[in-house]
Amino acid sequence: MPVSGQTVTVTYDPAGGPLAGAGTVQIYRSFNRWMQIAGPDQTMTRDAATGRYTFTYTVPEAAYEVNCVFHDAAAAVWDNNNRADWNFPVTPAPAPAALPPLIILPANASRTRVMMQGFYWDCPAGWYNTMAGQAGRLRNMRGGHGIDRIWFPPPSKAQSGASSMGYDPYDYYDVGAYNQKGTTATHFGTQAELKGAIAAFHAQGIVCLADIVLNHRSGGASEMNPNLGSMGTFMDFSGVASNRCAWHYNQFHPSTHEGSDEGRFGDMPDLCLSLDTPDSAGWPRYDMIQWGKWLMDAANAGFDGGWRFDFVKGFRPSMVGDFRAGTGAAFGVLECWDGEVRNVEAYVTYSRGTAAFDFPGYYTMADVFNHAGSVPVAALVDPTRVYAAKDPAHAVTFVANHDTDTITNDKMLAYAFILTYQGYPCLFWSDYFNRDLATLGGQTGNGIDALVWVRGALGGGAPSIEPLQTSDPDLLVYGTKAGTSSAPGYIVAINVHPSSAKSATVTTSDTALRGATLLSHAWYSYANGQNVQPAGVACSASGVVTVQAPPSGYAVYSVNVTSPAVAPTGLAATAGNGEVALSWTAATGATSYNVKRATVSGGPYTTVANPDTTRYTDTFVSNGTTYYYAVSAVNSFGESADSASVSALPKAPAPAPAPSAPSGGGGGGGGAPSWWLVAALAVVGWLRLRSRDRHR
Repeated sequence: MPVSGQTVTVTYDPAGGPLAGAGTVQIYRSFNRWMQIAGPDQTMTRDAATGRYTFTYTVPEAAYEVNCVFHDAAAAVWDNNNRADWNFPVTPAPAPAALPPLIILPANASRTRVMMQGFYWDCPAGWYNTMAGQAGRLRNMRGGHGIDRIWFPPPSKAQSGASSMGYDPYDYYDVGAYNQKGTTATHFGTQAELKGAIAAFHAQGIVCLADIVLNHRSGGASEMNPNLGSMGTFMDFSGVASNRCAWHYNQFHPSTHEGSDEGRFGDMPDLCLSLDTPDSAGWPRYDMIQWGKWLMDAANAGFDGGWRFDFVKGFRPSMVGDFRAGTGAAFGVLECWDGEVRNVEAYVTYSRGTAAFDFPGYYTMADVFNHAGSVPVAALVDPTRVYAAKDPAHAVTFVANHDTDTITNDKMLAYAFILTYQGYPCLFWSDYFNRDLATLGGQTGNGIDALVWVRGALGGGAPSIEPLQTSDPDLLVYGTKAGTSSAPGYIVAINVHPSSAKSATVTTSDTALRGATLLSHAWYSYANGQNVQPAGVACSASGVVTVQAPPSGYAVYSVNVTSPAVAPTGLAATAGNGEVALSWTAATGATSYNVKRATVSGGPYTTVANPDTTRYTDTFVSNGTTYYYAVSAVNSFGESADSASVSALPKAPAPAPAPSAPSGGGGGGGGAPSWWLVAALAVVGWLRLRSRDRHR
């Protein structure tokens, strides 16, 4: 039986089959039930004595089964084993040691554990500046709760220049600094604007994740490729302006080190990332890791939130583990675009425990919400259908992204699910801003902001969930297993029935909810006239409670939380050179503060920081501009009113006065010696001392 990650030889005997007598036979191969097609098809070697064909290749690391069929390309004849294909089980290789679950966040980061994709397909040019302008808003969606990580688009100059979304990378080290491909800026902005956007998010305690493409490259010049005979290729990258990663044909497939890997992306040159390539400069598996280190350097970009690995089904997952290990065990999330939990799990394992987007969960949500009634809503908590239900520590859940946005019905129910369920939820910029799902323009409990507050203030940012009611095909009820005094937990009811409210009596294990009246803190209904806050419900001392959800809606129940902290007092501002130092008196009950800035008296204000101390120095100001500041207090239950405002005018220090001219001609007359005379005497004394030292 073949072993994953090891070489295997496939032998094919065409005698008596549709390829009998074929001049050339090629193998069309895949793994894990045709998860990803290797490309291009490889020509098999014929043994003249036996008439059999052989082909040797490395079994994909994540494989538990290999699949293949054979064909004669010239004659367009296939042998697919009478439509059954050839499928062979694989013995999994020992799992590599997982990298430590490195989740390092700044002291002023949100503890809600929510990230956001900070762009969408065909977002406007110059996008970095738009992102930077929303940093404060995203850190403080409600009551001091917001995102802790922002996902940036691919930063490198691409073949399509200013019109590219970056997934056809040309010069990795050009992040908007060189005039090539018809532009200096990428579609998203210049290198200076990229660094400025990252700095704006860092000021809010939000770490920045880069989207990186390791599978393919595009835009090279044509050159002859001996590995393909006389065929011309576009794999000459010696002309890139950065003079880095200036590769040629043998750094791509087919290489002398690797004929092909798990899969190609269109017709773009496919990087050779084989373990057989030299681990040295000039080879992709080494150069890519050095590029990652370069991107992390603040002088170049300053990414500190890890990596989103594009199209990982196209190359070996251990390359992801190598990349993360080589960049300080950085956080990573896989785009393993596959609806099978088992396949996603295999990539997580063999990439050394890298997190993965929950595509199985995404497709399950699409089934549940787009076709209400056809798929039981309890499928959302089925570990065979939702990766977050099986492995929440490695699941990044999402409702939409730049590639796929097919949950068109009851989308807020999908957001209610990912923001109150296990895993690490990822919001989508278009949904939050362009489609106004942040607040839905309505009640306090409506929209994404209310759900983010629920996750942070009530769920503590990383809820552990228990299903409570799964028998009704239209109604799902689940809740936190255990709460605390600062994060009591909640119970969620999601109802997909289009016209009828649904209720269920359940028993919660969360002792922080027992013996209390539970109020609905977040709710919504798509049904006409039904978007009304559900009434409070009594939870018995033993945890028995009856909860209700409106039609095509949801409700989140928890205890009646305490009031927000009181507004701070004593705000003072001291202007300096390119900075304003602020201080204020501590507010009762505050765990942190929102520092707000405006350039007009009375606002509108933008939140610029969320410190947990009573001091903050704002260095993102310009000399000569008057700024107005206010501060609010925040705790886990909300945000206070703003303090009284203050203003400050940063400016450069006045130049030092020029020294006065000497007077009196000789410094006599009993006055103080002129400055030049004092300096001259000092120099003479120093020269005498040096002369004495030399002649000792």
